[in-house]
Amino acid sequence: MTGLTSVGLSLALAAPASAEPSEGWPVSQPVDMLDAVLLLAGVPILLFVVIAAAVYLPALVRGERIAPGAPHVENQWLGGPRKSAGELAGPDAATSEAGGASGRW
Repeated sequence: MTGLTSVGLSLALAAPASAEPSEGWPVSQPVDMLDAVLLLAGVPILLFVVIAAAVYLPALVRGERIAPGAPHVENQWLGGPRKSAGELAGPDAATSEAGGASGRW
């Protein structure tokens, strides 16, 4: 019984949705299916292509590989030392501060 009541109530509440528009409102023209598809599908696809190009083009211009599993680009420490760890200067005396960390107590 409640199912029948809820269906009847839904139909009664939906009746104003099928009313005619006011007389002062302009009559809208029907939308062409091609225009609707271009708007609803074409714009998101175009946005996806623009974002993908903005992400991948700079890497391609620099000559980097963008394939999955590609090796990392060498020397990615921007502004870091140009020498490797083996090229750092060693201590030249017992009181020297060169050579990195020390373990004095």
